[in-house]
Amino acid sequence: MQFVYSIQDQYVDPVPPTDAWASFLAARFSQRPVLYENFPGPEKELVRKELRRIRYLREYFATHRLSPADRLTLAASLERAHKLWRESASRNCNNSLVAIERELPKAELKTRRPLLLRNRTILRQVQQWQSTQYVDLQNQMSPQSYVNGLEAPDDSVDDNPRESNYGYNGWVIVFREGEGGGTLDHPYCHGKFPHQKIAMQKLLYDKENTPLKRTRDSKQLRYFHLQANNMKWVEDAVSRYYEEDGDLDRHRRLHQRRLYQHSSSKKESNTEKLLKRELWHCQERGGADTHLPPHSRQIRPRCALVPSPPEGKPESKPPSSAPTFFRSSSGSQDIVLFMPYLHWEIEKRLVRMTNVIRKTRQMTEREFAFERRNKRRGTWGSVVEQATKRAKRIDSGATTTNSERLAGAGEWDTEDSPSWRPRSRLGSYLWHASKMYQLIDEAADWRLIGDHLYTESPLHIRRTLEQYYYWTAEDTTQRDRQQVVYRGTWMQNDPEAIPRVVMVDQLWLWILDENTIISAFPRRWGRNKPDPSAVHRAIRDHLGSIDKAQVNSIYDLALIIIDECSKVFFDRTKPDLRPEMVDIYSSAISKIAEKKTEAYERFGRDVKRMNAQDPLQTAEELLRKSLNIKYEWSVLMEAQNVIDQLQIMQEIFTQQITVMADFERALRGMLLSGAAAAAAQDARIRATVDRAGALISEMKLRRDELANLEKRQANTRSQLRELLDMKQQQSGIIEAKAAIRRADESVLQGRSIVVFTVVTIFFLPLSFFAAVFGMNTKELNDGTMALNTQLLYMFILSSIVIIFSLALAFSSWARTVLFGGFRLSYAFLTHRMVMKRGHNQQKASGKHLSGASAQALREFMIAKQKEWESKENSNNVGLPLPSHQRRRKSSGGWTTGQFSIDSVKFWRRRRRSTAGD
Repeated sequence: MQFVYSIQDQYVDPVPPTDAWASFLAARFSQRPVLYENFPGPEKELVRKELRRIRYLREYFATHRLSPADRLTLAASLERAHKLWRESASRNCNNSLVAIERELPKAELKTRRPLLLRNRTILRQVQQWQSTQYVDLQNQMSPQSYVNGLEAPDDSVDDNPRESNYGYNGWVIVFREGEGGGTLDHPYCHGKFPHQKIAMQKLLYDKENTPLKRTRDSKQLRYFHLQANNMKWVEDAVSRYYEEDGDLDRHRRLHQRRLYQHSSSKKESNTEKLLKRELWHCQERGGADTHLPPHSRQIRPRCALVPSPPEGKPESKPPSSAPTFFRSSSGSQDIVLFMPYLHWEIEKRLVRMTNVIRKTRQMTEREFAFERRNKRRGTWGSVVEQATKRAKRIDSGATTTNSERLAGAGEWDTEDSPSWRPRSRLGSYLWHASKMYQLIDEAADWRLIGDHLYTESPLHIRRTLEQYYYWTAEDTTQRDRQQVVYRGTWMQNDPEAIPRVVMVDQLWLWILDENTIISAFPRRWGRNKPDPSAVHRAIRDHLGSIDKAQVNSIYDLALIIIDECSKVFFDRTKPDLRPEMVDIYSSAISKIAEKKTEAYERFGRDVKRMNAQDPLQTAEELLRKSLNIKYEWSVLMEAQNVIDQLQIMQEIFTQQITVMADFERALRGMLLSGAAAAAAQDARIRATVDRAGALISEMKLRRDELANLEKRQANTRSQLRELLDMKQQQSGIIEAKAAIRRADESVLQGRSIVVFTVVTIFFLPLSFFAAVFGMNTKELNDGTMALNTQLLYMFILSSIVIIFSLALAFSSWARTVLFGGFRLSYAFLTHRMVMKRGHNQQKASGKHLSGASAQALREFMIAKQKEWESKENSNNVGLPLPSHQRRRKSSGGWTTGQFSIDSVKFWRRRRRSTAGD
C-alpha cells in the first residue's frame, strides 16, 4: 500500500513566486518531485545550486550556539526538538481523533464541519508516522532521491563559498526596441523578465562570460543592479563593463601616500576615468581610514557628466530603416548620480545588524592593535616576511574570512542571551527552526560586513534617520527608539506589534553609453528571499506592468528608478509591512495637539482656583504647582522631536531635488547638442525632459507635505511655549501675592512683638525695683522703710525709666536729642583732656629749664649741636632755617646759625641772669 500525503495549505501567499527556486520552496514536499521534473535545464541547475548552498550553510552553522550557556548546538537542539515533538504528537493523536469523532455530528455543515474533516485527515496521517510506508515516503520526498548530481557540485554553476560575496545575487533587466521588456538569454541568468537574477560571483568575476560587458547594440537597454552600497563591487562591475583589469587599489594608495603625480602622458583606463577621485573616493565622507563609526560613510549627493570613452571595437551599425532607441547625435556623455532616499527596517533586524557591525569593528581593532604591536617589536624585515607568508596563504586559499572564523566557531551570536524560549514541544521545535532560518537568511549579510566593512573600498551600511543626521555619534540606539515611526508601530499592550524605524539609504547610479545602467543600493537586513517592500522589487513590478512605449531611452529607465527610490513612503498602494509614515506623523501631531489642549485646560482650572481664593490651598502650594512644568516640558520635547525628524527628511528631499535638477540640466544640454538629430528622437528626449520636470514637481510636493506637517507641529510648539510663558507670569503673580501676604503677616507679627515689648518695658523696672527693695516694709515684716515710701520710689523711678525707654523707642526727636547730647559731651570732655595734657607738658618743660645750671645748658646745647651735625652729614640736609640766619665760626668752633633765634636769645638771657646773681 502506497502512502500518499494529499493535504493542501489553506494559506495563500500574497507574494507569488517569481522564479523556479521560489516556486520550488512554495510547493509542498510531496509535490516537489513532479515540479522539479517539469523544470527546464537552467531552472534545474538553479534548484541544484540552491540545495547545495543550503547544505553548505547547515554545515557552516553546525557548531553554532545561540548563547554560551547552551550545551547543545543549534542544529542538535533543532533535531532534538523535532524528535520530541513527533513523539508527543504520535501519543496524543488518538485522543484528538476520538474528540473530533464526537464533535463531527454536532458541527455545522458550512463552518465548523470542513475544518474538523481536515483535522481528522491530518491526524490519520500522523498515526502513520511510525509505519514503514511513511518512512519510505520521507525518503522519496528527500531531494537526494529525485535531484540528480546533488552531491557533486557543478563548478560552472555553483559559487565559491569561500568568497565574501557568496550568497548574493545581482538583478538583470533588459528592454528591446519594439518588444518592451524581454528575458535575457544567458546561461548564468535565472528567471524571467523582470525578475532575472545572476550570482554576484558570475556577474563580477567571470570575465569571459559575464553579461555585463560593454555593448553597442542600439536596440537593447540593460539594467544591472547590485544589492549593496559596496564600493569594491562597483569598481569590479565597471572593470567588467570595460573588460579591464585596472588596479584601482594601487592607484588610490599612491594618492593617499602623495606619491602619485598626475601626468597628461599617462594613459588612464576607462575605469579610472569613470571612477576618478572627484567623482568617487573624494565624494566619500567617513571612509575606512578614519576613526569615525561605520554609519558615517556616505557618498555626497551629486549628479555629474563624464565623457563616454570611445569604443575599442565598433560593431556593425543597424540598418537605417530599423527603429532605434534615442541616442545623442554628438559624443555621448555618461552620467554619475548619487542620491539619498528614505526606507525602513524592522527594529529587531536593525539590532542584529548593529551587533554584527559592532563585533566586526571590535575584531578589526584588535587585529590592527596586534599588527602595530608586532611591528614595534620586530624589524621591518620580519614584518615583510610575515606579510609575504600571509599573502601566500591567501593565494592558496588556506585562510578563512572574518565571518568564517567567528560564525564557524560559534562566537558570532545574533542574540547573546535569548530572554524567552517556549516550553511546549511544538513551540520549541518552531522556535529552533526559526533561529536556524534566521542564521541562514542572514549569512550572506554577515559575510559581506565581515569582509568588506574595513577595506580600502569599504562597504557603506544602512543608516537610521538619526545616524544620517548625527553621523559622528557612536551609538544612537536611544534616539532611534525615539522615532515617531518606532513609537507609532510599537505598542506595549500588543505582543504581535512589529516596531519599525526609518532608514536612509543611498542610490548610486551610472548611465553608460546611453544603453546601460548600473545601480547600487542596499536591501533590508537578512532579506535573502522575495521582499514585497524592497525598492528593487517595486522597480521590477513597475517595469513589468508599464507599456512598452513608456521607455524610449535609458534616461526614462533612470527616471523610473529614481522615482521608485524617492516615493517609498508616499506610495500607498503597496500591501506590505512598510509603515504609513505620513499617517503616523499626522497621528503623532494630533496627539501632541490634544496634549497641548489638555495642558491649557489644566492651566485654566488652576487660574480659576487661584482667582476663587480657595482657602484650602495656600499660596505656597499654588506656587509649587504653577512652577511644575514636567507635563508641558515632556509635550514640548515630543513636539520638538517631531519637528527635528521632519526637518531631516525635508533635507533629504531637498538633496533629491538638487540632484534631479542637475540631471534635468544634463538632459537639456544633450537636447541642445543634438540639434541635427531626427525629429522623432528630438521629440523623445523632450518627452524625457518633461518627465524629469514632472518628477521634480512630485518631489517638491512630497517635501511640501512634510513641510505642512512641520508647520502644524511648529504652531503647537509655539503655543506650548506661550503656555510656559503664561505659567511663568502666573507664578510671578502668585509669588507677588504671597509676598504681600507675608508682608501683612510680618506687620501683624511686628505689632505683637511691640505689644510684648511694651509689656516687658512696664514689668522690667517693676521687677527690678521690687528685687532691690525686697519689699522689706514695716507693715509686712518689720522693715525699716514704710510701704508708702517704697511704692513712691518704685512708681516714680519706674515711670521715669518707662517714659525714657518709650521716648527712645517711638520718638525720633528724643533719640536725636539724646544722641546729640551724648556726642557733645564726649567732644567736650575729649577737648578738656587734651588741653589739660598740653598745659601740663609746657609747665614741666619750663620748670626743667629754669632749674638747670649754665654748665648743664651748655652741655645740652653741645649735644644737640652734635646730633644735628651727624644728621646733616648723613642726609646732607640742614635744619630748615633761612640762609641769612646761618653763621659759622672759624675753624675749630661750632656753628650757632642752625639754632633758632628764640633759643639763642633765651640762652644768652639765662647766662646774664646767672652772672648777675
